[in-house]
Amino acid sequence: MMKLVLSALLVLSAVSAQAADIYKIDTKASTVAWKGTKKVGSAHDGAIAVKEGDVTVDKGQLKSANIVIDMASITNNDVKDAEYNKKLVGHLSNDDFFNVPKFPTSTFKLTKVTPKSKDEVTVKGDLTIKGVTQPIEFPAKVVVGKDTVTGTAVVKVDRTKWGIKYGSGNFFKELAGDKIISDEFELNLNLVAKK
Repeated sequence: MMKLVLSALLVLSAVSAQAADIYKIDTKASTVAWKGTKKVGSAHDGAIAVKEGDVTVDKGQLKSANIVIDMASITNNDVKDAEYNKKLVGHLSNDDFFNVPKFPTSTFKLTKVTPKSKDEVTVKGDLTIKGVTQPIEFPAKVVVGKDTVTGTAVVKVDRTKWGIKYGSGNFFKELAGDKIISDEFELNLNLVAKK
């Protein structure tokens, strides 16, 4: 009898272990676009690459995710002058902003998913930038298929929570309006993960 119970438990354990599927992020199909604005006037936009990651799906529902962003891949789209474009990307890469030589990656670890409707969810997780980890929450659209999971979201990030204060009117009161950079920047996520 004991052997039968143990066998049944092993079968149940195997079934529950198989219920969760892991999908690897397709780094070529996934995109992250960024946009930063000044309080008055101009804005800049560009892209940044996903280095690696995975998502776990259990019974058709997103359960966890780990995403690694390659900070050295940051580009700018709107500045057409090559020299100024290089200067801008260099500035974003130095310690005023992301200090890429010291912190070559940023990470996002999903901690909770709350369904809102068929494909709409609220995502909570930990975002690490420049070695600082802060909680973040945003709405997303997640579609789970047999072999593919896609996720799209527009995420607003208050950079000052990660110690990125350059040009912030909240920290540098003497700055004129056209020199103030908005504390929030925007990330437009389009993530694809495959089995």
